[in-house]
Amino acid sequence: LRYAFTVMANITVYGLTWLLLNFQTDQPDRMEHLGPQDIPVFRNLALIVVGLGAVFSLIFHLGTKEKPYPPGVLPEPEESTPLLHKEPPGPPRPLLLWKDWLLEPSFYQVAVLYMATRLIVNLSQTYIAMYLTNSLLLSKKYIATIPLVMYVSGFLSSFLMKPVNKWIGRNLTYFVGILVVLAFASWVALARPVGDEIYGLAVLLGAGSATILVTSLSMTADLIGTNTHSSAFVYGAMSFTDKMANGLAVMVIQNLHPCPTELCCPACVDFYRWVMVLVTGGIAVAAVTTLCSIMVWPIRIR
Repeated sequence: LRYAFTVMANITVYGLTWLLLNFQTDQPDRMEHLGPQDIPVFRNLALIVVGLGAVFSLIFHLGTKEKPYPPGVLPEPEESTPLLHKEPPGPPRPLLLWKDWLLEPSFYQVAVLYMATRLIVNLSQTYIAMYLTNSLLLSKKYIATIPLVMYVSGFLSSFLMKPVNKWIGRNLTYFVGILVVLAFASWVALARPVGDEIYGLAVLLGAGSATILVTSLSMTADLIGTNTHSSAFVYGAMSFTDKMANGLAVMVIQNLHPCPTELCCPACVDFYRWVMVLVTGGIAVAAVTTLCSIMVWPIRIR
């Protein structure tokens, strides 16, 4: 559900971007490529997005009812509360505290896999616009339509996750998603997509990214299991590692930019192409290595 609404939000943003750019290109005095004349478009887009976010946040806070309970008082049982609680068949396992997770090898396996997944997803989304406009020299409308196709294909592929997971399991489902991402990276590295081929690339990247992201989140839930009391630390640690890794990766990529004194030069045409290859295919190889370790040493709490 969370992923579905995240995709809906992204589709809304890129749909608005496409509308604003499309209305602008209808005017004969507007250029086809990005430039200073597009500043009002992105200003208006930012204002619309912030406004929509504020409205829905207000609806949530005003419309969500929370029952107040005095300190130390347990909530009264409701009609749906079971009267009899099943006793566990064996002795209860000790609670896993936040520091205990640091001693679990599976914690690090899942953390590295999740970090690699987020690097693929976030960096490809960050640099896809530069790849389209600077490497493929496409018109500015593609910076809205291509991400839109990516999110729609990812959303549609998410409906296949449950049956595929039941059929081949989480590990192989993740592997299938990585193969799709590697197919995207190979296509970008070996050929220059033209015409409608770029939409095929978008479908591959969108479906592959959605598959590995949803599956890695499911693996994180498998790791936590019944230890929900310390799940906040697990999710927080995963989020921390992925944000640190993404920030460092962007810093490295920007420091390697061949045109430090200008927005783009002839050298950046191939630069952004190979950035897209490495942030998808290169990191996918690291993700496969981690996945192999999980297949040899499955996720479990000692």
